[in-house]
Parts: sequence; structure tokens; C-alpha cells
Amino acid sequence: MSKLRTAVIGVGMIGNLHARIYSSSPRCELVAVCDADPARADTVAKATDSKAYSDPLEMLGNEQLDAVSIATPETIRIEPAFAAAERGIALLIEKPLGRSLDAVRHLVEGLEARNARAAINFILHAEPRYARMKQIVRAGEIGRTVSFFARRRGTRLGMQMYGPWTDLLSSTLIHDIEMVLAASGSYPERIFAEAVVRECAPFGSQDAVFATIRLADGAIAAFETSWVLPELQPEPLEPALHVVGDAGAVIIEGSSQGMRVLTKDSYRHPDMTHWPMLGEEVGGALRASIDSFVHSVATGAKPLVGLRAALAAEAAVDAIKRSIATGAPVSVDPELVTGAG
Repeated sequence: MSKLRTAVIGVGMIGNLHARIYSSSPRCELVAVCDADPARADTVAKATDSKAYSDPLEMLGNEQLDAVSIATPETIRIEPAFAAAERGIALLIEKPLGRSLDAVRHLVEGLEARNARAAINFILHAEPRYARMKQIVRAGEIGRTVSFFARRRGTRLGMQMYGPWTDLLSSTLIHDIEMVLAASGSYPERIFAEAVVRECAPFGSQDAVFATIRLADGAIAAFETSWVLPELQPEPLEPALHVVGDAGAVIIEGSSQGMRVLTKDSYRHPDMTHWPMLGEEVGGALRASIDSFVHSVATGAKPLVGLRAALAAEAAVDAIKRSIATGAPVSVDPELVTGAG
């Protein structure tokens, strides 16, 4: 079988990892990378033996591609996504999809109108613990779900890295919201949230958020997220997901997979879940998610997360922001959150 010809648009931290995964995949050839910063594009291109571009439309016009990852800031994803879809190129788009719900709807509806083959990179679906949890819950092994609790606490490093161009809910908590909706098979009816806004105020973001979602099936979900832990925190990201049913429960804790590293200078619980580095290779859920995308492009299989499931999660995030702004519970437009699959 011939290799898929791939490219990456936006090679910052996450896009660079996409490029490294494609370049080391036996099923892919990384043809090109593109970034608004030409020096960054050149650096990644040299490291991955690919061509460098600074204009995504030029790259899409010049190269014969089967698939492309779009990992730009969410404010500049629409034009390259539409251009790739119009050329029949399969898309793997990083979340979030936009800075506003209107922008997200424009992207989703525009890609649907172009019959795009699109997957959204919610990597928890490729993380074995979360994928197995979803199977258990959907199969009814813990009975009818009663409650979900999801936590995703980060350090101040997240505030420094992501605060200037995105926000806590869209970049971080959206993973857990989307996974809870996927596992429950239900959709949000009513949402209430409170936030602490201190150091993230200049970015128009939140330092910490607590939110509750009443699901249409009667279950309730609670969420906690923050960017406030000190950088010396042993576990740089502290996630958890607890699912309680009327006949059992599923509990997921941490991202270190039980690994602890102690030296004379430090004590760490390294992230062995999301994109651990194994020598020069990128591993973890990010690699598994991209491998799944490659498989779906090659075989026509359904992607792990499609456009409508992503839109439902984005609509829930928008509702949380509206609740924070108004100090009151808010509802969610059923048109945006049903039929996600």
C-alpha cells in the first residue's frame, strides 16, 4: 500500500509533534510543513526531512496531499480548512475549533457543505483508560449513569503558554466535556458555572472554573479545571474522571500511569499519557489519535471524533462561559448538541 502524503499547518508545540509523528509513521510520508513563522517552519522541516512553507494556500496548491493536520491558533483555521476540503484533502483539526460559537458553527457547516473528510483531535478517545471507560459505560456494565466528575488541573505554565491566545475552558476542560458527552450518549440541557478570574484577567480568561451540567438522560456532571498550581507540582497535569452508575463505577486518576521519578534534585510524576517522549519518538494518546486518523483516511473508517461531536462540546463550553458571565444557569440549543453520535 502506498504511503499517505501528509502535511501540517501550524508547527508550534502541538503541530511540531504532529509533524514528528507523521514523519516517523510507516504509513505516511510527511511532504511539507507550514507556519506563519518561516524560521520555525524551516527548523521543523529540516528535522523531519520535509519542505517548508509560510503560506498554507501556497502549500496546498503546490503539493499533492492526502491528509493535513491543522494546528494553527483557532482564530486562523477556517481558510486553510476550507481550502484543503475543496481539494479533497482529509483533515485532522486540533481543538478548539474557534474563539466563538459562531466561528465554530461557520467552520463545521462550511466543512459539511464541502463534503469534507474531517476528524477533530480529541485525544482522550485514543487514551486506553478513557476509551475503555467509554466502552464500559455505553455497554451498561455499571448500570444507568448517575454522575460524572471530571478534573483537569494544570500549573501556571499553562497560563503562560496558552493564556495569550486561547482560554482555560476551550483549551483544557473541553477534553473532559467532550468525553463525558461521548460516554453518556446524552446531551447537556442546563449548565451552571462559577469562575475565579485573577491572573488570567488580562487575557479575558479564567484562572479556575467549576461547572455542572444536567444531562438530558437525568445524570449530572461536575467539572473542575484550573491553571494555578505551582510549576513545582510533581504532576504537571492532574486529570481525573469518576463515573458513578446505579450498579458500579469507573475511576480514572492521573496522567503518570503510576510512574514516579525521584532524583536528588526533584520528585516527578511524568506524563506518560498524552504525548510522552520515548527517545526521539512521540508516544501516547497523541500518536494513537493520529494513527487512528491515518487509518480512517486509508480505509474510509469513521474518525474517532467528527464535526458534530466537536460542535456539541464547543456549545457546552459556550454555555459555561455564558453562565459565568450572567451568574445564572443557562440552556443549550438542542440543535447544536444532539445527533453528535
